[in-house]
Amino acid sequence: MAVPKRKTTPSKRNMRRSHHRAGTQLFAEDKKSGELRRPHHIDLSTGMYRGKQIIIKKTKKDKDAEGQAPVNTDETTKTIEAPAASK
Repeated sequence: MAVPKRKTTPSKRNMRRSHHRAGTQLFAEDKKSGELRRPHHIDLSTGMYRGKQIIIKKTKKDKDAEGQAPVNTDETTKTIEAPAASK
């Protein structure tokens, strides 16, 4: 196994790490909405990617109904009666 002959100095260590920084984020302006978005990513405001609808935005009505338990108005609570015992 290779073992370093000398301890790496902080200067050499920091010079090696000088290219490890995070790059700047690139943004492209959306042609239809005019909002900034990352290239090759879905536009979250519209749900579109390359001219196709990928994400369908939920309306406020759908969000409110989602939190409630489903209600079936056609069927009411039914009781099941045991069959009468015949002797």
